[in-house]
Amino acid sequence: MTAAAPVVTLSAATVADLDAIEELEGHAFPAPWPRSVFEAELARSDAHIAIARDERAQLVAFCNYRLAEGELSIHAIATHPDHRARGIAGRVLAHVLDHARATACTTAHLEVRRSNAPAIALYTRAGFRTVRVRARYYRDGEDAIVMTCEL
Repeated sequence: MTAAAPVVTLSAATVADLDAIEELEGHAFPAPWPRSVFEAELARSDAHIAIARDERAQLVAFCNYRLAEGELSIHAIATHPDHRARGIAGRVLAHVLDHARATACTTAHLEVRRSNAPAIALYTRAGFRTVRVRARYYRDGEDAIVMTCEL
């Protein structure tokens, strides 16, 4: 018997969510973006941050993305370490892809660390495919896998 999917509520982030986003960003990435990046994203008309809250209303995942000229660009997706491997990131990604389709986007793209096998598997399940590698893309010298998806 498999465990039931956790109950999460998906919504758009607000300024009130920035502390939790900043904390989650620090747990998820070796070189986290500063709060100012997310503040600037919230001020842009083409930028969005989708968030997932658990049954206690705690922010457990987010996805920072942009919609422009018929394209979805995913900048970051993260799930709190205590909530990983429970399908939450997949639900957030599906929500973002649905939003992109609803705004007439026809393609999506992203970069992911070559070593991030769980994220690559998530994106592959969602229909993304690898189109190229950006050598030494990240500050620490790790390669990025560039993935795209037709919407």
